[in-house]
Amino acid sequence: MTTLIAAGVLIALGDVALVVTCWRDRTVLGGLLGATGIPLVVFAAASGFARNASRYALLGAGIALAIGTALYGFGRVLERLLEEEPEGPAR
Repeated sequence: MTTLIAAGVLIALGDVALVVTCWRDRTVLGGLLGATGIPLVVFAAASGFARNASRYALLGAGIALAIGTALYGFGRVLERLLEEEPEGPAR
């Protein structure tokens, strides 16, 4: 049970960090998934960490955090690629 509490705290901190980062960089998809994970962690804490529903809620929050982080990173890579200028003449 303490493992689930620790996982919930880490997921919630990751979600908050993702939301703040996305807010600062004005990106939407990662922030939306991060903001979705926060109520899932709160639901898991409110329902008691020993129940199966709370385990599935934490799993969903963790998946949302992972997908949101990947989308944020993918967006940053695309933004950098679009800002670069071509090096030579086009053929």
